[in-house]
Parts: sequence; C-alpha cells; structure tokens
Amino acid sequence: MPGTAYGEGRDVLPGNAAYKVEVFRGGTWEEIFVYNARVSDYAGNPEAGYTQYTMGFALFTDSFRQPLKVRVTRRAGTFSKVEIRPLSYGIVPDVQTPNSVEFELGDPAQKVSVEFDGNRMENLFILPDLPDTAIPMGANVTYFGPGVHNAGVIRIANESGRILYLDEGAVVLGRIEAENAANLTIRGRGVFCSSQEDHGAGRRPQMEFRNCDNLKIEGILLRDTPNWTLKIVGSTGVHIDNIKEIGWIMNSDGMDFICCRDVLVENTFQRNYDDNVTIKAFNATPEYIASHTNTDGSYSDGAIWMVAGLRDFEVCNYEIRNCVFWADKAHNMLVGPEARGIAFRNIRFHDNIVLENRQDDGIYPGAMAVMIADDGTFEDIAFENIIVEDIDGGKVFCAHFTNAWAFDGLYGQWARNITLRNIAYTGTRATPSWIRGRNDAQSIDGVTIGNFTVNGAPVTDGSGPHLEINGYVRNVTFE
Repeated sequence: MPGTAYGEGRDVLPGNAAYKVEVFRGGTWEEIFVYNARVSDYAGNPEAGYTQYTMGFALFTDSFRQPLKVRVTRRAGTFSKVEIRPLSYGIVPDVQTPNSVEFELGDPAQKVSVEFDGNRMENLFILPDLPDTAIPMGANVTYFGPGVHNAGVIRIANESGRILYLDEGAVVLGRIEAENAANLTIRGRGVFCSSQEDHGAGRRPQMEFRNCDNLKIEGILLRDTPNWTLKIVGSTGVHIDNIKEIGWIMNSDGMDFICCRDVLVENTFQRNYDDNVTIKAFNATPEYIASHTNTDGSYSDGAIWMVAGLRDFEVCNYEIRNCVFWADKAHNMLVGPEARGIAFRNIRFHDNIVLENRQDDGIYPGAMAVMIADDGTFEDIAFENIIVEDIDGGKVFCAHFTNAWAFDGLYGQWARNITLRNIAYTGTRATPSWIRGRNDAQSIDGVTIGNFTVNGAPVTDGSGPHLEINGYVRNVTFE
C-alpha cells in the first residue's frame, strides 16, 4: 500500500456549465467531467484590472488501442464554425447538430483546444492520457486518491526519494515547498490546484523547489497558481514530462528555471497568462541572505530562494521538446533577461507548437526570445522545428540587448551562435521579428537561419517585412 494517504473530500470543484464532453467506447457514449479554469485576456496594464473568463478542460485516460471518438456539445447557443487546435494535427471536426461536433483523437499526445467561432477565451481543452499502470507503493509514497484533498502547504526538506502521487480523479488543494530534496517525484493523472491559496500581496508560487537534484514532475495538471507555477532553483537533473497547466494571474509563468542545469522538458500542454518556459539566473548578496535567515535556517523573505555567488555557476544543457504553448500575455520560450553575470549555453527548444502569444512592446516581445541582459553571456541557443499558429499579436522571434530586470541596470555582455531552423508561422497578425545587437562591443556573433517561413514563403534576408537584423549582428547565414 502507499505510505501516506489523504482522505477524500466531500466537495468537488465546480463543473463547467458551457460544455458537455463524451467519448465513444464499448459501443456507448460515456460522459467525461468538465472542470472550470479561469483565464485572463491580455492587458497592457494589468494593474488596471484583468478581463476574466472561464474556460473548460476535460481529463481522461484511454488505452488508445484504436482512435477515440470525442463528442463536444455546446450547451447554450449554436455556432457557425469550430476549430480543433493545434491545426497541424489535422483534426477536422464533423458537425453533428447545430450545437455539437465529433472528432477523433489518434493517440494520447493529441491534447487539443476546441474553439467555437474563434473564441479563445471561453474555449475547451481536451486532455487525454494513457492510464498509469505503475502506481507507486511504499513508505516513501504520499498517495492522493480520487476526490478532493485539502493538503495546504506540503513541505519536503532534507530527504531523498519522496514520491507524491495524484491518482486519476484526485484534486489536491494547496502548494508545495521543497528544499534539499533529491530524487523527488510528483506524478499521476490528477489535478493540483492552488485556488485556495493567497492570490494577493502574499502570493507564492504553486510549487517551489530549491536544490532538488533529479527532480521529476509528470502527468498531472496544475491549475490556478497564485504566482509562478513551477519555480525550480539551483537544481541539476530536472525532468518535466506530460504536465498540463492553466493559469490566469500576472506572473503565472509555467516554469521558471533559476540557476539549473541538465534540464529536460517534454510533452507539456500549457496555457499561462505569463511566460510558458523561462530560463533565468538570480542571486541575492550574502549579507541580504544572512539578514533574512531565521534561526531554523528558513528564509523570512521567500523571494531569496536563490543562489549566492553565481559567477561560478553555469546555466546550461536544456532541451525543451514536443510541447504545446499558449501564453495570453508574454513569451512562450524565453532565455533571460535575469542573468546576474552568468554564462547561459547549450539551450535547445525543438518540435514545439505555439497556439497564442500577445505581447508586442519594445522590451518583451517574442514567442521565442533571447533577452541579452544583466551582464550575462548567451551561447549556443537553438530554436528548431517550431510551428507558430495565427497568434493574436507579438513577434515570432526576438533576440536583443536589454537591461530589463537587471542588477544595476546592466545590459548583457554578448551573444553568439543562435540558430533558427524550420520555423513556420502561419497568420497575419504577428509583427516583424527582431535580431538586434546594441553596439560593436555588445553584439550578436553567429546567427544561422534555415527554412524560416511566413505563410509558406521563405524569409531570406534581414531587411524584409518579416525579419529585421541590425548592423550589430555579425556572421549571419541563411541556409
């Protein structure tokens, strides 16, 4: 039996009233519960207030020994068109009635957004998975079975091999703080929800990890983070696989890797108001850390879950692949700007799909972006085999020097060896991409662009309507 089990709660999260979801198996239609999730429309000034919406999501498992037929019914009102995105999956819905559609999913990797009449704010996610046939057991396992569990703050420290397992049908309310916890695993087919946590001045990330080497998070859905969703600090050997995320609040980044190395992210499906995946380096001075450390070794200022003395620490060896990204405001794939003088190298994003990106100001644009800031150096960064659908705004790619979020207002030192290969954007609303050095000393050296297309037409130079490259970028090669 599992080591620790949390009892089932009597309450359930409210179901979504807009949609009915059914799957056809065993010769009959079986209804799947549809959860609610809050999302926010893009606001240039979020302090002035968000425009809030409610979307739905349906989680279920199936063997997928054969394609699975899904029926979605819109409970109120008819529609004139429906899209199943990502469009690259080639899923064509069959309209059955004025308010229902059917379509087939070929395998559990086909997690999709169902959108009626172009409505991306009140849409529906269909999120299938294979059943988990390897439910862990043992004294090191904390098991959450089907039902609602008020777990509060789960703290894990100074141990190795802990497993938190969220079984199918489990909804765990709370957040996680882990420190010095090697070989920690959080996995399952359930939902981890922070709706009951402080979303005001004291809001904290949904899951925080500091010095947690060989961390694995797999299979679960994370809902309603108060702040960053996954904050992972000073950890080596991180593997994030097949998680789902939906967040509505400012700073609801999907994953923030701070001073981490040897990271693999794969098969995720994320809708975050802010960045989807961002790679950073932060530090606080030893004096600040000492003055905010309690006698028990904990921090009175949770913001300093960072690493001191970072000039001896590389941020390197990242692979982010086979993911679907949706950012209602900010970046989908971001390196920087927080760097603290550290070397960033060997970072590769590939075989990902972008469903939405909105921000298009002078500082933070780019579905894919390298923000060369904060005295950092940036080398060997690649974006390959990326599909960008018809985003509502923003730029496909941006690499530029900035001092945003930088210590003492410092810009980055330099960047070199940036690769864009097999990048396909289809749409009309994105503005031209940028690659911009700052001056002769702060330049970008070595840019390779191969098969970057806009609506099927190749981009072959840096002075056209889709890509701007300035004079402080050297050794540019169009393949």
